[in-house]
Amino acid sequence: MGIRSRRILVPSAVLAVAALGLAASVADADPSRCQSAYVKQLLRLKVKLVRFENRCLDQENDGNVPGPCPDLSTAAKISDLESAVRDKIVSSCSLDDATALGFPASCNLGAASDGAQEACAALPVSNPTEFADCLICWKKAELQRQVATTYGSHAVEVCGGDIGGDSTVCSSLGCTSPLPDQRNLGETGESECQRGIAKGSFKYLVLREKALERCALTGADRAACLADARVLVQLARATEVRDNLIQKKCGNRDPVPSPPFCCRTGMANACSVATSREDCEDVLGGSVQEGKICDMGTCGNAPGNKSITWWGFCPQSATCPGTPLSSLDDLKSCVGTVNDAIIDELMCLQFRGNGGVDWPCPPGPPSS
Repeated sequence: MGIRSRRILVPSAVLAVAALGLAASVADADPSRCQSAYVKQLLRLKVKLVRFENRCLDQENDGNVPGPCPDLSTAAKISDLESAVRDKIVSSCSLDDATALGFPASCNLGAASDGAQEACAALPVSNPTEFADCLICWKKAELQRQVATTYGSHAVEVCGGDIGGDSTVCSSLGCTSPLPDQRNLGETGESECQRGIAKGSFKYLVLREKALERCALTGADRAACLADARVLVQLARATEVRDNLIQKKCGNRDPVPSPPFCCRTGMANACSVATSREDCEDVLGGSVQEGKICDMGTCGNAPGNKSITWWGFCPQSATCPGTPLSSLDDLKSCVGTVNDAIIDELMCLQFRGNGGVDWPCPPGPPSS
């Protein structure tokens, strides 16, 4: 007896479920969804990481944490933040999405790779987790550079001991000679000024990048976004916020890599000449008076405006050493210049359209 073929009837409900599954699979490949997700998550990383770092440095300046920053508590928060950001990107992005968005099959994204970015460029990208790690690595290197530049008196600490091309934490800072005194500022007016610089710089960074990211997510390139009237209004507002916050906390302080101090070693402001604040306290047994000078054996006011321990030349200068920073207005302008370069770098890493031409990567800062 021959074997008769049997016709198998598949219920329509099963076919419907299969069709939905196929549709969901196709929908998973969604480059625009991936791009929106990683832009949002990298913004989240930026906002929280910089706040964590700034808060730790402020507390260290005031003597409330021993340093170096990030301390164990801050480092744990940053690690948890990275994990959350990574998970969100992985859940929204496939390698096909990354390819469609113009990313290469590696983490060498065509940007300057001095300092910590050199390690980023060497990372593999063979799955969504590695894609997320690549984006996080580049972002962190630039954010640490931003924090180190803003906190000039803690730059070496923030960058893990090296602020140049060998740093494993920061992108190279650029023109860094002369290096600002590396020290805690104490609970002083100078420390309050440092808080203002950090807050103004951070606000500017967030407002400017948000404005450009919103424009870029519409498909516009850098030139079109910088010519958009609405974007220009937002960028002008970011500059105003930055300058007002710095001015409010700093008054007329001038940026000085090594501000004057007097070593008081006796009664009635009697002083001795000390080579450093440590020498004053540890060797001469004196007390440091900031903004004073030892003149004819007595501590007196230093001439000119008060100071903020900061860079003498803007690290983002086109050539080293660049133009000297001599006023608070110079400092504000430098904060903007550094943040503009960092944002240009981050935009070129996040928006890879047209082979990277739409948002071109800027050259890295020169080294001193």
